[in-house]
Order: sequence, then structure tokens, then C-alpha cells
Amino acid sequence: MAKKQPFYSGPFRGSLKLAVYFLFRPKVIWKDKSLKKLAKKHPFVFVANHTNYYDGAFAGMVLSRFKTYVLVAKDQLEKSYGKFIKLTHHVQVDRYAPDADWYIEATEVIKSGKSMLIFPEGGVARDGVMKDFKPGAALLAATTGAAIVPCAIYGKYDMVFGKRQRLVIGEPIEMNCPADMRHSIYAKQQIALAQQQVQALLDEIENKPDKISE
Repeated sequence: MAKKQPFYSGPFRGSLKLAVYFLFRPKVIWKDKSLKKLAKKHPFVFVANHTNYYDGAFAGMVLSRFKTYVLVAKDQLEKSYGKFIKLTHHVQVDRYAPDADWYIEATEVIKSGKSMLIFPEGGVARDGVMKDFKPGAALLAATTGAAIVPCAIYGKYDMVFGKRQRLVIGEPIEMNCPADMRHSIYAKQQIALAQQQVQALLDEIENKPDKISE
């Protein structure tokens, strides 16, 4: 399970959540409002697009009410701000070497009734074009039985003023791997579906920015 954190990590997470809500004023849009109640009782694997380093703190704090852990790159923890990331609920992954530890730890998180937030692109899409989703998140969902929930992060992180940062939470993708299919193959199919749904959510906001409702 995730490593034990110091006693002051709780107050830090509370302060971070207040900062996120003050600075970015999240507008959370649920495509399936019944999911809000389900997410408090059942673990999910939330997957989202990744266009800014603020994404982890933003989406992680918005989804923190569902006891959500964020998958964080190990190299980010080694930077100056890494000591603050370590105080959040997270699982670390090595992006540059074979790493099964994150998968084992994330599986334990799901089995304990908590959710995971993963950015399957594996890095920030600086040009705004979504990269292909890697199948790890779907493999985690397939083996644990947790549904995948596609999420779209939209906005430029205008601090305090300007447009609110949006998080659109899509409908869950149930994971029922056929008995005669390998989890790895099934995961590739499902993560491709999740990426399509994230892109569809982004397209909907882009095309109808003032009509999409909470």
C-alpha cells in the first residue's frame, strides 16, 4: 500500500485543495451525475489528458473527495517541488525504466477501495495534440475490475481571473475481459476507447463552450 506520510501531510493537502479552488475555480461537469455517488463507494481508474504540469494538482484535488491517488512520475519527485508532491496521495512510476512496482502499489490502492488518477499519455502534450494513451491504466482496470472513467481537462489555468478551469467527467467504461482474451490485448482495446471518449469530451467543449452544463 502507499507509503505512510507524516502527520502534517493532511493539513498540507487541505491547504492545497483550497489553493486549487481559489486559483483555478474548477468547473466540474458530470456527464453521468449518478457517478458522483458511486465514486464514493466504488474505486475507479480515472484517466485524463495531460497538457500542463498543474493537471495533477488540479484534477487530483478535485477528485480527492473520492480518496483518489495520482500516478506521478518518479523524476518529478526528485525536483525541488517534489517534497510537496510527496505529501499528497500518490503512487510513483519510473517513466524511463521497466517498473512493475507502480502497478503493484496501484492495485493495492484499488483493492483498498480507493481510486487512481492516471495520465496515460505518459507526459505533457506541449503542442496541445493528445498523444496515444499507454495501456497501463486499462490493464490495472482489467485486472482489478474497476471501471475506467474518461476525464477531459480543459482551459489555460487562468489564475483567479479569467475563465474557470474545467474538468469534464465522462461515463464509465466497464471492464469485463472475455475469458478467452489476454488482459494485455483487452487493455489496449479499452484504452483506445477511453482516449476516443476523452477526445470527444474535449471536442464537445471546444465546439459548444457555453452550452455544456454541469
